[in-house]
Amino acid sequence: MSLQINDRMLFPQGRRKAFTLSYDDGITQDRRLIAMLDKYGVKATFNLNPGLFGQHGTVAAGKKEVPHIKVTAEEAAQLYAGHEVAAHGQYHSCMVGMDSVRCVEEILESRKGLEKLLGRPVTGFAYAFGAYDQTTLAAMAACGISYGRTITSTHKFEIPGNFLTWDPTCHHNDETIFDLAEEFLSDGFYFSLLSPAKLFYIWGHSYEFDQCDNWDHMEKLVKMVAGRDDVWYATNGEIQAYTEAYRRLIYSADSAVAYNPSAIPVYLGGTFTKEFIMVPPGGTARLVPPIDM
Repeated sequence: MSLQINDRMLFPQGRRKAFTLSYDDGITQDRRLIAMLDKYGVKATFNLNPGLFGQHGTVAAGKKEVPHIKVTAEEAAQLYAGHEVAAHGQYHSCMVGMDSVRCVEEILESRKGLEKLLGRPVTGFAYAFGAYDQTTLAAMAACGISYGRTITSTHKFEIPGNFLTWDPTCHHNDETIFDLAEEFLSDGFYFSLLSPAKLFYIWGHSYEFDQCDNWDHMEKLVKMVAGRDDVWYATNGEIQAYTEAYRRLIYSADSAVAYNPSAIPVYLGGTFTKEFIMVPPGGTARLVPPIDM
């Protein structure tokens, strides 16, 4: 016998699937990517280096050399409207091995530059080169960063336990990406101790589509995942904020009632039932009765 309490996190409107994207560097190829995402109604997070706005260069990294031109500050303010802007460090510096003061400088200056540009708080981050150490993590927390994305592929759909070490599902050029997409979209049984909801998280750089001549690969993927009522299309920051609201819920001692002290409605259900409830902001709700397994 095992009594399963239906207090697991579901996504808004009781959805069990969420899709998010994260793209680095703030480059001119983002224009084409954003046009594609907007066409299909998909949101993304774009990670920028305000200390490098307007810089011109190229990138090869073992592949075809292509332009790597940073958008200007003036363009960035308009280009990324409708998506999330997060920090990527002031100068895209690797912070592994840095002392705490220099880490704070790299993180905080990028926050301040983007906030001045956008007129709103910026608390998301993607690590340059995906690299961090314990000093970096301490600096991130000290600078008020709410999440930090790595480049370590999990090939899973788990919600991170620690958002400062947020591993994505995979890179957009991962050879298994369409198999993962099919698994994500499936309504088949999905078991996780934390939540029956699946999070499909893809990352990359838009210049890589030029390097690999595979813009059609990305459009095929986005078209495959987009336009579904059972998927929440969210930015990285929206997912982190929603999960934080879930984690702030307060439960009665008998696990019958949940109180939501946040400003975000939170949806709860269970692995073995399709029923769900919404806990309103500042209010309470009675959970779906537990299931005897």
